[in-house]
Amino acid sequence: MTWFNTLLSGDQVEVVDLANDWLASVSDVDAEHDDGSSVKASFVESGLWSIGIDETWGGGGAPLELRLAAFVALGAHRPALAWASAQAHAAVEALGAADAVNHVAALIDGIVSGQTPVCVVERSAPQTRLEITDGHATGSVDRIDPAGTSPALVILDGDETAWLVQPPSVGSLVPLRRTGLAGASTSTATVGGPADRLSGVPVPAIRARLHRAGAAIAAGIAVDAAERAIAYSTERVQFGAPLRALPTVQQSLATQSALARECVTAVFDGDSLSPAGAAWSLRENVERAISVAASSVQSHGGYGYIREYGVERLLRDAVSLRAATDVRSAFRASFDLIPG
Repeated sequence: MTWFNTLLSGDQVEVVDLANDWLASVSDVDAEHDDGSSVKASFVESGLWSIGIDETWGGGGAPLELRLAAFVALGAHRPALAWASAQAHAAVEALGAADAVNHVAALIDGIVSGQTPVCVVERSAPQTRLEITDGHATGSVDRIDPAGTSPALVILDGDETAWLVQPPSVGSLVPLRRTGLAGASTSTATVGGPADRLSGVPVPAIRARLHRAGAAIAAGIAVDAAERAIAYSTERVQFGAPLRALPTVQQSLATQSALARECVTAVFDGDSLSPAGAAWSLRENVERAISVAASSVQSHGGYGYIREYGVERLLRDAVSLRAATDVRSAFRASFDLIPG
């Protein structure tokens, strides 16, 4: 099995088949108007939700390359749940690595079971306005995507420290308008309450895996957008021949396919193992996904703007994913650069 000639291992194919089977089982649920709750339980039950979480904490324990393959497969159709799952993986890894982990065991159980939503944010990000003094956090976060209500908050801070703010100290969730990511429960949040310091956390590695997950979700969007453009241009007859026969269309499809292939390659590239490489892959992949989805809309002509064809949703999801993954802050945190 390949995604635009990107060869997958046998284990990755099995994971993709599992994801596709689950997606087919919930295909009758309108993701556009679904708040996520009606399919999240099924997602958890499938094992995909916690596929890469350590078995010690009740997860599947799958290696990173299998987790990423699942996120690519899920990215095109359920990106909000895929991003929520990616944050759950990062949160459990941070909580499980902390020096004093016993007091958060119940929270980990809630995250793995899908009962407790969790969001992972950067303390240094412009959208995070938090003061943490004497174990107490106050302030706000401009955007979170918990795919649920009453979330916990894991705040990455530097290279070895994270902070945990548990519900109900994360409150006053005010819904935010967004273009896509249906079911993400996108909102602003106020914070006021105890903040547990988590020491000994390998923040750069956790951050890198979270960024690679975002890059994988973006790759899924790009692959699906390119495939839809190819299918439509092959089936649509214009002036007695398929649209695909036109040189300009051929060039557009070739460009879309190449960008989609680059997205998948970037996800599984060994260079993206480093924090800097992962941040680069995330930034490049969300931009590629937006470009491919926009071109796919154009490839469909006027039909590209009709919801039934699905490509306009892919474009909206790609734009929303760029905001949800906070690409600019991700790049800054991994490269320690001042934006500008």
